[in-house]
Amino acid sequence: MYALDRNQPTSHRAQNYRKAWLGKCLVGLCLLVMGCERPKPDIPPKKELGRLTNAIAIQTVRQFCGDCHPLPSPDSFPRAKWPAEVERGYRFYYESGRTDLVEPVVSDTIRYFQGDSTEKLLVPSAEKIPEFESRVQFVSSPLVTADEPSSLTSHILWEEQSKSLLFSDMSTGKLRRWNPDSVPNFQKMSASERIVLDPSTAIAQGRNLCRINVCDWNQDGRNDYLVGEIGSTIISDLKLGCVSLMIGNPDGSVVRHVIAENMARSVEAVPYDYDEDGDLDVLVAEFGWNRSGGFRLLRNQTPANTPPESLRFEEEVIDSRHGILAIQIADMDGDSRLDIVTAYGQEYETIEILYNRGPEKYEKKVIASMPDPSYNSSAILISDVDHDGRLDVVHTCGDIFDSFIPKPFHGVRWIRNIGNGEWERRELGMLIGAMQPAVGDFDGDGDIDIAAAGLFPNSDTYSEKMSFDSVCWWEQKENLEFVRHSIERDHCLHATCTAADLDRDGRIDLIVGEWADKDAKGALKVFWNRPKP
Repeated sequence: MYALDRNQPTSHRAQNYRKAWLGKCLVGLCLLVMGCERPKPDIPPKKELGRLTNAIAIQTVRQFCGDCHPLPSPDSFPRAKWPAEVERGYRFYYESGRTDLVEPVVSDTIRYFQGDSTEKLLVPSAEKIPEFESRVQFVSSPLVTADEPSSLTSHILWEEQSKSLLFSDMSTGKLRRWNPDSVPNFQKMSASERIVLDPSTAIAQGRNLCRINVCDWNQDGRNDYLVGEIGSTIISDLKLGCVSLMIGNPDGSVVRHVIAENMARSVEAVPYDYDEDGDLDVLVAEFGWNRSGGFRLLRNQTPANTPPESLRFEEEVIDSRHGILAIQIADMDGDSRLDIVTAYGQEYETIEILYNRGPEKYEKKVIASMPDPSYNSSAILISDVDHDGRLDVVHTCGDIFDSFIPKPFHGVRWIRNIGNGEWERRELGMLIGAMQPAVGDFDGDGDIDIAAAGLFPNSDTYSEKMSFDSVCWWEQKENLEFVRHSIERDHCLHATCTAADLDRDGRIDLIVGEWADKDAKGALKVFWNRPKP
């Protein structure tokens, strides 16, 4: 840590802070999935410096703070938070090793952002958000709990093959498979009851598991799994993560093989024949932190039918930027080739496609860029939302851990594919801490609806007068409009959700993961889709 002389320009001092670190140039904001330690500003946050009015100084701040990412909006943080945000931004600039920008006086930068900011961000309490009538209601199941410390359920999949829920626990590193049919009358039990998972549901043990992707690696007709393992729940640039391949056995068990190590918070690993040579390679979303991370390729270097323990991969960097948070594979332009869709958080806040133009020929296009580097992107999901034959992207933002401040732009948006390489962004609605979307025809009218779950730990201590929705769904109406429905309120402990017809009644249910519920120690629960009386 260092102190800044706030009364003099800092262009001469930059030489003293140069470091040979790979990192980012960022002024104003650096958004970190899962939080960071914030330095104390030298200027007390309560001290009012007054609005910046000098035109040359304003232009210098705008150029400096908007060089590598969109210029932060003054209303993305409350007024008292800006000194710390500016201090952090300057620190990241020095750590990047860059000296090519004209640096504004630090107090001018603070005055610029504070001058147009508000004392408190305007986020409506949940009960003040308009409610709409719906033909369905979602009824909570009993909480499904693990007989161990509180779960951090990070990903849930419905596995049709085994009629089971497959879910990962970031705290214990366990991969679990649970069949709801194993509990008699589960769908009729009251929400006040509890179901404790049998130890046999844990089918694998890893290092702080994150997302799961299904494949049939050895082509034996059974599901195998690629898992990103972040390595620690403590945020750092240490390379403690790995990628594991879990091979399914006939009895439902799996055997875990680590295929790549020394990863910085690898959140996802996706099977994909990148070079179109007939075998599966692996794409890795290594989120990282400040000085680590990237979009990586594990190129398969082994012949067909090589046993998992003998697999060899050559690691390559596709994109050296940190902050990649999701990878999806789909034919986004209808040319019968699979494309790669990625989402970036941190200061980038983009959704990008690598269009497949032939073996190892990819054309990159940014299809959506959030207007502010503090949008807190969290997940994407591919779906043909409007049934026009073109695949769209559902995007959530709501990573609350950078500041623990609820923001009015947290929620769900639809990145609509309108053809000819053009896209439009449609805001669907707010959900503080939105972390994961799910899609399905929840009301049975033949179109796609969208749901999402929210994660905002300790939301009850944010304000005694505030209430927050924790699970919502958006019903698609006529003319591609959506209306928002609240499913659950004031239990903002969900990092993931998925949609499936668990009880096979023809209605799509919603399953949400539980995150650090210290009292109930839940792992997941189901919201049964029922007709409204």
